[in-house]
Amino acid sequence: MKRLLFTALGLLLGGFLLWLLFRSTDWSAIGDAMRRIDWAWLAAAQIILFVSYPARVQRFTYIVRATDPVSYRALFSATQIGFLANFTLPGRAGEVIRALALSRISQIRFSKTIAFVALDRVTDLIGLIAVIAVSVLAFRPQQDVVIPADTFGTSGAIVFGADEIRIGAIGTGVVLVLVLSMLTLLYFQRKRVLGVVDALLGRVSRRLADAATRVLGVFAEGLAVFDSPGDMLRAIGWSFVTWGLGMLSMTWVIESFGIVYPWYTPFVVQAILVVFIAAPNTPGFIGQFHVPLVLGLLLTVPDVGTHTAKAFAIVYHAIQLPPVFILGIACLLGERMNLFQLRSEGETLAREPDRA
Repeated sequence: MKRLLFTALGLLLGGFLLWLLFRSTDWSAIGDAMRRIDWAWLAAAQIILFVSYPARVQRFTYIVRATDPVSYRALFSATQIGFLANFTLPGRAGEVIRALALSRISQIRFSKTIAFVALDRVTDLIGLIAVIAVSVLAFRPQQDVVIPADTFGTSGAIVFGADEIRIGAIGTGVVLVLVLSMLTLLYFQRKRVLGVVDALLGRVSRRLADAATRVLGVFAEGLAVFDSPGDMLRAIGWSFVTWGLGMLSMTWVIESFGIVYPWYTPFVVQAILVVFIAAPNTPGFIGQFHVPLVLGLLLTVPDVGTHTAKAFAIVYHAIQLPPVFILGIACLLGERMNLFQLRSEGETLAREPDRA
């Protein structure tokens, strides 16, 4: 029932976002925008996306190799299966499935592979903080930004105040820095941090405190892997490479539409996109992917036109699908695994952590 509920809620949310964004759309205008696409730029963007996935796995190798010899193929297969799950299953199941797949392929216990995945998310977060930092420092509108009424079919334009944009951007950056600071403290003062969290949340809810300390404990176990500062720096370096490839891909998709934009546009669009997809995902990130892309482009390039912005969102989402599905399905078949069986096993382990 919980699985069905998550699926239904994901479909409803995705459908609502698509309806909100496209309810007053002139599809002929979107077609005109797409006919102007420079396919050379778009092909280059697609190739870069395919290249970014091996780069993500390379980052993962420096995390896992610190304690366990695992083949690159095993890490690649587990990572791609996890991405496929994130795009097709609700509730962010991909991270657990990625850890479970790696456990099955490498014969490493699940509690350890979930710690590896948690640590990989930490290094990913460092790259994200860099992207948001650039956005905050570079994007400083001097006047209010107006989102035209036909963007979401509203009765009037939506106005974002210049001060509100700056406060929101800085606030997001501060939250991420606080999260990173918490993880740093976990690395150096694990028992003390877990004790403080348990004591504070325990006053509110014993169940909440237990859940929070369990999650933080997984991150702490993952952080303990990094006995080698060199491996940590290499993993962080590959995180920057991964985010850089993603930014390059987005830049080239913008170029394919012939849009004239300030250099920081891809950073702002990416930062807004990450905020939107951080929540439990809709199947295929439908709607959840499109809305932030349109908003980010209109915020930084107000004269781009709503239909061009929507065409950009459709195309950029579409080019995410080939690497996810082609590589993910190939890895599933190669490892002789079943995605739905992995999900079921992951849910069982989540309910009964002692079995991990």
